[in-house]
Amino acid sequence: MAIMEQKVRQYKNDAAGLSEQLPDIANTYDRFTGQCFEAGELDAKTKQLVALGVALFANNEVCTYYHVQAARELGASDRQIMEATAVASAAASGHILSQSVIRVQGALGGERQQNSAMDSLQYNAFHDTEFGQDEDEPGMSVPGSDAVSPSY
Repeated sequence: MAIMEQKVRQYKNDAAGLSEQLPDIANTYDRFTGQCFEAGELDAKTKQLVALGVALFANNEVCTYYHVQAARELGASDRQIMEATAVASAAASGHILSQSVIRVQGALGGERQQNSAMDSLQYNAFHDTEFGQDEDEPGMSVPGSDAVSPSY
């Protein structure tokens, strides 16, 4: 048995433990995901390809393998699978670019030029939803810095 098949089997075994401990939650989750992956406005194969892109973005090895196999079982060609990964890659890099031009530039303290397309939004990276907007709000300071990080 291939290593990835073993990992998927292990995941399913571990998930069965959740079913034993929290059966209502596990059953609700199973019904939810089952309905989400049924054919609707999107066919089931397309849904598996979307899930593959999300699994890649989340860096989830087991789900990546699982969704490749599920897409194949639903008739996806290797070329369709690879095209889905290319789309996921483009979307992921777009996410990084959008965060870099907004948050990183804001964090660097540079005033954006008045001609910026986002001036109408009056965006301030330090008043984003992830950062405390009031001085009274508790924050996690970064040692050796005046910076405040929501993830540190």
